[in-house]
Amino acid sequence: MERPLGAAAAILTWLGWLTICPALGFPTLGTAAMINRAIFGKSDPNFWVGWVILIAALAIAIAIFFILERVGLVRASIRTGVIYGAALWLLAGVVVMPLLGVTETPPPFGPYVATQPADVMQATLMMYTLGPLAAVAALIAWVLFGAILGATASSRQGLGTAPAGVPAR
Repeated sequence: MERPLGAAAAILTWLGWLTICPALGFPTLGTAAMINRAIFGKSDPNFWVGWVILIAALAIAIAIFFILERVGLVRASIRTGVIYGAALWLLAGVVVMPLLGVTETPPPFGPYVATQPADVMQATLMMYTLGPLAAVAALIAWVLFGAILGATASSRQGLGTAPAGVPAR
C-alpha cells in the first residue's frame, strides 16, 4: 500500500509546488496549459486533456523508477530518488520542452489580442523565456518528486529486518 500512496504523494507534491511557487517569487509554470497549446493549439488552461496527459506522464515516470528498482538497476533510497528527479528535470528541460516548442502554434495576431492576457510561458530550452527562476522552480519540483519516490521505495526494504541491537526472531 506504500507505493500507491507514495506515488500519489509525489504527484501531488510536484503539482502543489508548481502551484504555490509563484507566491514565493518564482514564475508561473502552466504545464498543462502549455501541453494543450502545443498539442491541440488551444490556450485554455482548464482544458482537461492537458491535465490527463501531464498526470499520465508523471505516472509513467513513477512506474519507470519502480521498475528500475525491482530489476535491480538502482537501489531505492532518497539519494537515488533525488538523482532520478534531477535526471527527469534535465530530460524535461533539454529534450521534452524544446520538442513541445517545435509543435506549438504561434500566438495569434490581430486586434483581439489586446483583450486576451499574454501567455509568456513558451516551451523552450529550460523555459529560458521566463528567466532562470523558472528552471530553479522546475528543479525543486522534480527533486521533491524524486525524493518522495526514493523514500517510498526504500521504506519497503526495511520491512522484515530488526532494528540495530535487537535480535531477529
